[in-house]
Amino acid sequence: MKKIKVGVFGPVGRMGSDVIKQLKNDNDFQIINICEKKGHRAIGKKINGFIVENDISKLISDVDVIIDFTLPAATISLIAQMKKLNKKTALVTGTTGYTHSQEKRFIQLAKGQKILRSFNMSLGINLMKKLLKIASKNLSDISDIEIVETHHNKKRDIPSGTALTLADSINKGLLIEKKFAFREKSADKLRKKNEIGFSSIRGGDVVGDHTVFFFLDGERIEITHNAHSRKIFSLGAISAAKWLVKKKPGLYTISDMLI
Repeated sequence: MKKIKVGVFGPVGRMGSDVIKQLKNDNDFQIINICEKKGHRAIGKKINGFIVENDISKLISDVDVIIDFTLPAATISLIAQMKKLNKKTALVTGTTGYTHSQEKRFIQLAKGQKILRSFNMSLGINLMKKLLKIASKNLSDISDIEIVETHHNKKRDIPSGTALTLADSINKGLLIEKKFAFREKSADKLRKKNEIGFSSIRGGDVVGDHTVFFFLDGERIEITHNAHSRKIFSLGAISAAKWLVKKKPGLYTISDMLI
C-alpha cells in the first residue's frame, strides 16, 4: 500500500511535536517535510529525527497532506501559498485564535481547496457538539446556558476556540440564536436571558476541560469533556488527514467524519 506523504507545519510547538511522534508510529504515513516560518530559531535543527526546513513552497509541493498547528497569521500565509501554487495538497489545521478579519480571510482563501479545520481534534469533543445540538432544542428556552473552559497557562486565546464551537453547536439547535457574553469583573451586571456565557481559567499544565451548564429551575444539567492527554488531538488530526486525502476540495470539520 502506498504511504501518504505528510508534512508538519509548526513542528516545534506542543501539538506539532506530538503529531510527529504519533505519525512515526503510523504505517500509513511517511513524514516528508517539517517546516517553520522563515527566521524561526529552530530552522536547521532536528525535531524527532527530522530537520526543520523553512521553504513553505517546498512543503506544499512535497506532500499529499499538511498538518498545521500554528498561529492564525502563519496558517493564513500557508493557505495563500497553497492557493498560489494551485497544488492538490490537502490541509488539516487546528490553529485557533482568529480575529474577525483573519476569519474572513481564511474563508476566502479556503474556497476551492481541500481543507479540514477543527478547533478541537478530539472525537469526544465532536460527539459532545452533536449532543449539545440535540440538548439545546429541548432546554434553551427554559435554562441559562454557561460554558466554562480551563487550559494550561501558555494558551493565548480566551475563550478557547473549542468553547466557541460548542456555543455554535448550541445555536445550531435553535430557531433564534443566543448572543455570546464574555464574563468579566463588574459591580452591576445582571445575566440576560438570551445569552450564552463564557468563563475561562488558565493555569498549570491542563490540556483542556470544557463544561456546558444548562441551569434550570430546581435542577442543573452538565455536559463535560476532559482531555487528559494531548495525544487525543494529535491522533484526531492524523485520522482527519487520512480521511481528507480521499475527499474532493471543500472546507470540512471533524464532525463531517462522524456522519
